[in-house]
Amino acid sequence: MEIRESQIEDILTASPEMVKIILKLEGDPKFLGRQIVIPSGRLDMLYAYNTELLLVELKITAFHVKFIQQILNYKNDLLNFQQEGKLIKGDIIPFLILPSIDKNNLRTVEKNGIRCCEYNPEDILKYFYSEKLKPITSFIELRPIDIGIWNIHLINKFIFELQDTNSIKELQDRYNGASKTLYNKIRFASELGLVIWMPNRDYIGLSEIGKEYVLSADKRFLMRLSDKQINLLRNHVMQNPYSSSIVLGIASLIESVFALSRNTYPVQLSQLIDYFTYYSGKIYDWKTSKARFNGTKMYSNYAVDLGLLAKNNECVYLTPDGFKFVIQMQLHKSIKLMNNLSVV
Repeated sequence: MEIRESQIEDILTASPEMVKIILKLEGDPKFLGRQIVIPSGRLDMLYAYNTELLLVELKITAFHVKFIQQILNYKNDLLNFQQEGKLIKGDIIPFLILPSIDKNNLRTVEKNGIRCCEYNPEDILKYFYSEKLKPITSFIELRPIDIGIWNIHLINKFIFELQDTNSIKELQDRYNGASKTLYNKIRFASELGLVIWMPNRDYIGLSEIGKEYVLSADKRFLMRLSDKQINLLRNHVMQNPYSSSIVLGIASLIESVFALSRNTYPVQLSQLIDYFTYYSGKIYDWKTSKARFNGTKMYSNYAVDLGLLAKNNECVYLTPDGFKFVIQMQLHKSIKLMNNLSVV
């Protein structure tokens, strides 16, 4: 495993539950310090556990006999600190944790009063991903979805109808019982944040963004997106790139075009199809060529609707607004992630 020792320390110092497992403790230790400067060097990690102090030396390499004297020197330094009143009292228990050690070397370590524990760096990194990233797993797990709506303006008539009724049953009557068509439009509008909708209830209403969307319509061309509607949705996607599967799909499509443009420009649609499928996490969902083509076409249509892309049958182009959108959106994505990431 090629990794810096400090990266393993980052995870362990923020994960007392993992330290508990590695050191085979019954309870969680309390972290006291890291890379503590002492006369003989820098102590990797120091923990309090019940009435004991746990001196933990972390290695990412194979065992070397010099580790023993290094740890014993650290322990002597801590004992001196205790005598001088610079460190709280408590038995000092030295630990050496490393990826592997054979039986002969293990006996040598233990004869010197040092407890030795093995760990797997891969397990530490997997733990970090699955446990410490929990606050953003919803972001990571979001995937674009195919609701069967090929362009954003196709929901306009439905959105405007919500000014007259908030009853789903009444809407179903208007759609002559075509419940799937109605459901797709409700779901799509909900994904865009335009409606307030609770499944299994006979109610649907416009959200604040939805109300603004209606007011921003060009009444002469109700079945088209007005410039105000485009700007409204564009800003919503940019500032809330993880708010829903549809929004994330639009954002991911634009990022995919931007990434591919570093190689060739304009971006070939054939290249975008495969790249977008991988980048958006749909490789196991869009298994057929047709599914990948349709998914990419659908989200590129949304991007064209928002004025972020231009395209023909073979190539895709970023518009000036598209270039600005990528930069601004990446900033917002970083802020969203950092605000929800709980690590050291």
